[in-house]
Amino acid sequence: MQYRHAPDGHFAALDAVLVSAPGRPTLPVRLTVELLGRARARLGSPATVAVWDPCCGAGVTLTVLGLLCPGITALAGTDADPDPLGLARRNLALLGPGGPAARAAELEAMAARHGKESYAGAARAVRALDPLSRPEWTVEAADALDPAATRAALGGVAPDVVLADLPHGRQTTWARSDASDDGAGPTDPAAGDGGPTPGAAHPATDGPAGALPPEAAFLTAVGAVLAPEAVVVAVGRGRSVPLPEGVRALERVRAGHRAAALVRARDLHR
Repeated sequence: MQYRHAPDGHFAALDAVLVSAPGRPTLPVRLTVELLGRARARLGSPATVAVWDPCCGAGVTLTVLGLLCPGITALAGTDADPDPLGLARRNLALLGPGGPAARAAELEAMAARHGKESYAGAARAVRALDPLSRPEWTVEAADALDPAATRAALGGVAPDVVLADLPHGRQTTWARSDASDDGAGPTDPAAGDGGPTPGAAHPATDGPAGALPPEAAFLTAVGAVLAPEAVVVAVGRGRSVPLPEGVRALERVRAGHRAAALVRARDLHR
């Protein structure tokens, strides 16, 4: 894939800044920034955008966007699994006034307590950070297959872009949902490669015959709560991301073992 919106850079400082739960790896930093750039281009490159991650886990994707992408006015994270959401709030707090300084002080205290230079070096890296966006943010537990739940969790946020790293079946699986089948109705390095948060908000894969593929059901449900012009970016492992029948992607991209599809929300409205 040709990177148009994310110049190559040194992202090691983010390993020190962000926290993620064991077994919950995240999207690569450069790919995260590139996908937002492509989605914004599909919106006409607006000066400001609001972003929703319905599989947010520890909030690493959203925090990376706030740190590295200008013009983000709101970030919303939801996940069916409430366990990692405390980490998400901790990560997103870095985007507020004094956020990096508070994290640096925490690392300096750990350096003094354990006598490890690695913590001191991490603290210096954190103090050098200057977030490019200072968005309002919210994190709530909600199953993305349940539009009523996600509408409530989003509150007043009207997402322009959805960026979701979908379960891929190795370290994570699609969670079983109690929603109706129609669906419409530190520790780990944060910048490493891998999949989404376990237990993220998704339908089961073993539904009745004729049911939508889980990725397609997820997209249909997410699209139900978005404005028609919003852009949904779904990332998965394999050659391509399955879409609902009759829906055409705005574009598809491949990056290593990952595939992404960009879809207009109005094309998901049924």
